[in-house]
Amino acid sequence: MRAAPTKAGEHSAALPSKASSPQSWAGAALLVLFTTLPVLILRTPPMIDVLGHTGRYALQTGLQDDPWLQQFFHFRWQVIGNLGADLIVEALHPLLGLTATVKSALALVPILAGSAILLLSRMIHGRVTAFAVLALPLIYALPFTWGFLNFSLAMALALLAFALWLRLGPGTVRSLLFVPIGLAVWLCHTFGWAFLGILCTGETLARQWSARRSLQSVAVNTIRDEWPLLAPLLPMLLWRSSATGSGIDGWFDIAQKVSWLLSMQRLNFHQFDLLCALSLVLAAVAGFVLPQVSVDRRLGWGAAIALAAFLLLPGQVFGSVFADMRLAPYVLIVALLSLRENVSGTAWRVLMGMALAYLVLRLVITGTVYREREAELERHLAALSAIPEHARLATLVELPCHKEWALPWFSHIGSMALVRRHAFVNDQWANSAMNPLTVSYAVAGPFATDDRQLFYPQRCGMTPTLPQAIAALPLKAFSHVWVIGPDPAAIPHRDGLRMTWQQRDAAVFTTQR
Repeated sequence: MRAAPTKAGEHSAALPSKASSPQSWAGAALLVLFTTLPVLILRTPPMIDVLGHTGRYALQTGLQDDPWLQQFFHFRWQVIGNLGADLIVEALHPLLGLTATVKSALALVPILAGSAILLLSRMIHGRVTAFAVLALPLIYALPFTWGFLNFSLAMALALLAFALWLRLGPGTVRSLLFVPIGLAVWLCHTFGWAFLGILCTGETLARQWSARRSLQSVAVNTIRDEWPLLAPLLPMLLWRSSATGSGIDGWFDIAQKVSWLLSMQRLNFHQFDLLCALSLVLAAVAGFVLPQVSVDRRLGWGAAIALAAFLLLPGQVFGSVFADMRLAPYVLIVALLSLRENVSGTAWRVLMGMALAYLVLRLVITGTVYREREAELERHLAALSAIPEHARLATLVELPCHKEWALPWFSHIGSMALVRRHAFVNDQWANSAMNPLTVSYAVAGPFATDDRQLFYPQRCGMTPTLPQAIAALPLKAFSHVWVIGPDPAAIPHRDGLRMTWQQRDAAVFTTQR
């Protein structure tokens, strides 16, 4: 391994020319468009938390016109580091409608992230590398599939902002611009702002390292260069001062962190998804040790700091669950972006061909799984024919066991009744410090909010089970109960529940009070 030049665009004359690879701007645009296809082919995006977010957006845009729903929900804008898609919805829903706006916000993630990955590769290495192409499928890693929309948008914006950081270089212009840029990324999601700080710190340390500065000089120069990124600290302190509890939990679970690394591309095929993630990790490791590969110190430092952050992060930060899992694919993206294969001719074409083949394979699999889950979602939404407008709906959704590879795709399917039936649904998040929505329905008790809509099959040996959930459900609070997952014949009987609709793995009940 040898260090690559630190100035953008400096690269070996022996490298392939731009004309022989997907390096033209038109080629890059087509590659970004192709990367976006798994989202573009969808009508109703099935990503796990996106269903719940769509319910919140329906309240954001329509609560003021629905006095009945105002009994249960209150929406109040506040300055918090978790508003990316919320602001997009506010701006675009009058033009596009709610569903199309949510899909547009989702599509922005691969468009922005894909553009940033290719742009950074061209800026740093003078061309799109095979390693950069390998990074593209990680846009659809587990955080995106889980539906962490604001997070994914903020991480994409952070990558783009870092490209601008490199382009501008140290100076007054960059300092002035990155005050509002840092605030904008933070407003989208706090994690994106922290990630931008990691990338910029890596670049600053690489410059100081090359100049052989003393530790004191490194500290002074780092603060001097990065002070504009500290602007979000004031609104963040004001935000967190009004939050109850630290929202921090799950320290130093190394086994879980290894699991997150290996499940980055988790979809539907256990062994294959594991193999894909492991292949990317091995490609990055090989890139750091092979003499035919150069490492850009700026992104190399960034990858090292991101890896340290991943290892140190707890599982929950400020109420955001799976905090360390979210960062895992971006550690690998930065590591891959730091690498450049120093080969030409047939060897380069073989490497690029393998990277493109891997990209195509993962995009086809991702798009296929998303479409299958969308079809399954629409099949389940047939239950809405049995749920009237302004119903008070309790959903009970079966989860896979923790050791199973399947994802809990329909954890927030109930929110689609909020969107399409203007019903009260019990799956919105209770943490008002993390979003502008609060839920107030005392009669429902803990069943008013997430995550009491979830239960485990008996085989998992975990609680709550369906019999426990149904027994604890306060029927007087709800007019309808929608159970998703088990065979209707296996749903325990309870006086006061009458089945009015069913299919092979779901049923709707009305309550008899």
